[in-house]
Amino acid sequence: MPVITLSRQFGAGGAHIGRALAERFGAQYLDREIVARAAARVGIPEAEAEGYDERIPGLWQRIATALASSAPEVAVPAVPLEGLVVTAIGERLTAITRAIIEDEAAGGNVVIVGRGAGFILAGRAGVLNVQLHAALDIRLGYLRARVEELPADARPDDASLRALCRSLDDARAAYVKRNFDADWMDARHYDMALDTGRLGLARCVELIEVAARHIGAVSAGDAAR
Repeated sequence: MPVITLSRQFGAGGAHIGRALAERFGAQYLDREIVARAAARVGIPEAEAEGYDERIPGLWQRIATALASSAPEVAVPAVPLEGLVVTAIGERLTAITRAIIEDEAAGGNVVIVGRGAGFILAGRAGVLNVQLHAALDIRLGYLRARVEELPADARPDDASLRALCRSLDDARAAYVKRNFDADWMDARHYDMALDTGRLGLARCVELIEVAARHIGAVSAGDAAR
């Protein structure tokens, strides 16, 4: 079966879609597990490796915890886009992350979320690279739904969620720019770019599945020639 990579704006449903695709294909699902594996190979704690990842570690969890405890304000730190320093450890983690993604892709039948997988595997046979995006207000609604188990008065306010989305999107944009010198929102880097807000998560899963099966069939046909 084909390899599927998902690049996603925060709150666009990337994890939901990725897990649904993995279930449909009986495929392995890789997201934060990549960080854990890379940290293990370098010999550093996973928490330290997260500092070099494409996201702000634990930020969403800290916000939810603060709101649940009725904290009056939740500070959302901005992601520093200037003066990013790639240390020796960072360079090593980047190289290992690439190796993990390449190894998993070689085995086939895997859904890989983020970490620049679409850039690492660009142009390879049997690989479908997908970008997921949605309007900010749609993403806010999706994020609010994710914490509906919290007390009503502890739900994140829109201002905090907007800042969170922008911060994490900036972090992901910086990660791709730093490691691949590319604009992560440029649709030309992907086989498909889907608006999950307009299409809905379920329909996006269906469209990606059809495209992935087509890519897989074409790849298998080429290999048989």
